[in-house]
Amino acid sequence: MLNHNETPMGLTPTPRPVVYAASKDAGWLSKVAQAAQAENCRFQTSSSITSLINQAAADNDVACVLLDYDPRIQQWTSIEQLLFEKNVVAPVVLVLDETSGMAASEAVARIAHVVAINSMEIPEIIETIQHAVGLSTLVEHQFDVLRCHRLYQGLPDRQRQIVDYVVEGAPNKQIATKLKVSVKTIERERQKAYRQLNVRSTAEMTRVVILGSLHDVVFPAGKPAKPPGGLRLDSRSSGVAPIATKPTNVFNPPTPR
Repeated sequence: MLNHNETPMGLTPTPRPVVYAASKDAGWLSKVAQAAQAENCRFQTSSSITSLINQAAADNDVACVLLDYDPRIQQWTSIEQLLFEKNVVAPVVLVLDETSGMAASEAVARIAHVVAINSMEIPEIIETIQHAVGLSTLVEHQFDVLRCHRLYQGLPDRQRQIVDYVVEGAPNKQIATKLKVSVKTIERERQKAYRQLNVRSTAEMTRVVILGSLHDVVFPAGKPAKPPGGLRLDSRSSGVAPIATKPTNVFNPPTPR
């Protein structure tokens, strides 16, 4: 019988998942490396968030991505866009210091699945990684909803009208009558919509439309950002006061633009 470290002859071992972390703090990265090792994960790092996301984009075994975020020098909008453009479908842990406060609230709301404090020790980092990895399926679903929403919204108005009618079950002739165009026009525009949505059948197109329609449910507009983990809003002032207990990870699905 094989133990968990052995592989049968002729079989390729299953790659270990990878924890990615971006920071200029070598001491903190060392702690994350030890936490990743404790979780039997490989570890990749970079001092640049952009470089790290580019690395993660080429990897199919990403466990989670930890980003040491400073709202004073980094733009969450560019990070959000890069994560989507590079198709990084992995839980994002936004790591803040205890002085970030509400300056990081938009980043927390838009790109973080888990929020952590950079003063955490190795056991807490291990818990953070476990928490993030546990959200992987949810993150995949969120990304799929966002992708379908953007594909659908990217259609020209006429194609979107036709797609809506098709999803409702209307035949081409009926759609042509409603829109006062020829059947050939409907057929042509329908094929264009297929290509733009990257689908090959009505069933696939219907899936894109249905998932895209869930966007406002999964990402409700105007959802208030939760304060960073380990911090609380002080109701007596507009400031942010640290909690006396150890930092707490906060789950907060991102709300895309």
